[in-house]
Amino acid sequence: MKFLGVFILALLLIPSGAHALTFLSADQQLIDTPIPDDVVASGGSVTVRAPVDSLTVAGGMVTVDAPVAGDVIAASGTLVVNGDVGGKVLAAGGEIELNGNATNALVTGGTVRIGEDAVIERDAVISAGEVVNEGSVLGNLTVSAGTFNNTGTAGNVTFEEQQEPGPALPGLFAVLTAIGALILGLLLIKFLPGPFAAIVGEVEKNPVVLTVLGFLAIIVTAILLLIVAITVIGLPIALVGGLLFIVALLLSSLFVAYALGDVIASRTGWRPGPMGIFILGFVILQILTFIPLLGALVQVVAVSLGYGGILYALRGVSQPGAGGGAA
Repeated sequence: MKFLGVFILALLLIPSGAHALTFLSADQQLIDTPIPDDVVASGGSVTVRAPVDSLTVAGGMVTVDAPVAGDVIAASGTLVVNGDVGGKVLAAGGEIELNGNATNALVTGGTVRIGEDAVIERDAVISAGEVVNEGSVLGNLTVSAGTFNNTGTAGNVTFEEQQEPGPALPGLFAVLTAIGALILGLLLIKFLPGPFAAIVGEVEKNPVVLTVLGFLAIIVTAILLLIVAITVIGLPIALVGGLLFIVALLLSSLFVAYALGDVIASRTGWRPGPMGIFILGFVILQILTFIPLLGALVQVVAVSLGYGGILYALRGVSQPGAGGGAA
């Protein structure tokens, strides 16, 4: 079950059939008119009451009351899916309830329930503290949980009891973080294409040099912030600088993911567009981070390379006469 996050991210490579995206964000996000498009939504609460092509969503409370033609990818505190899903449900959250039909379900959470009217046409893989199956899983039902109550039906049931509730949490946080990073990257490409392309361009120009320089720059930046923070006057500056430093580190691997996807797409002759290129590189990068030993090295290289790309892009902007157009 520790590789559940890898399975979820790998399945994102399967094309959904549509290439456009509709971005929605509000504190109380309501979708009450049909959207013949792939929807990326976020908010304190997100409610879907009209059909959409596919749904990628992050929110505190997510309720899906209408059919979704493709996949549902969700990270939320509470997720309730009452509508039928034509594709798979990939979800991470505190409380998850599936009451509609779906092709496959891969879910991790605190409490997961498959309702009595739900039908999973193929397989369901669930990792949670408590799992309840009252519905029908026509294929394999694989469960890793502290408690498992199975009053429904399944073609084949595999249950692994978790001796301690703690081990499920790292997997949950890993999936939540990955889904959040994926959505953030898509938003940056959508709304800040110029700056994003400029940093990716620097990353692709000289990755080896930027990896070394980025690694050294991370160390130097951390030391400088500590030195500045020692003085009373410099403490506010260090706090602001520290926040910007953390944001830069969090974003750095997103640019590397796009560069990786771009290299792979160009060499295979596949041009899925900016969104598809980013998803391709992001998924592959995430999978690499799960490989023992190599994963840690991949993370260090990705963060260092991305940070170096950010610094070089800022350097280019600050130079007199620097061009403003991004490739």
